[in-house]
Amino acid sequence: MQYTKSMIDQIFLIRKIVPTPARTQVKLTNPQLLDLLADLYLEVEDLLLRDLIHQLMTMAGPAWITRLQSAQEERNHHQHVYRGHAIEATTPPAPPPSAPKEKTVIYRGHIIVTPN
Repeated sequence: MQYTKSMIDQIFLIRKIVPTPARTQVKLTNPQLLDLLADLYLEVEDLLLRDLIHQLMTMAGPAWITRLQSAQEERNHHQHVYRGHAIEATTPPAPPPSAPKEKTVIYRGHIIVTPN
């Protein structure tokens, strides 16, 4: 892919902010750079980094934007948002079947059990 001057500047900004383990792979010589950044976009929680990657993908073309959006929709499908925080969607375990409970009543200091 041919990078424009603004795309190169954007990549250098992203490289400064990206977490240390991925920093070695964020290079202009990396042929899978945009694929790596698209995967990184879903993994990081840093809003500034996500915004920079989104701007770079906008400069790269509509195919990259649709890839980011489809991956984001897939990620959101498995998450719930509660007060601005993303929570993994899990199904609560079903409660075990229980025997009918007996009603316990205390009358004048004595326990009285009455079946329902």
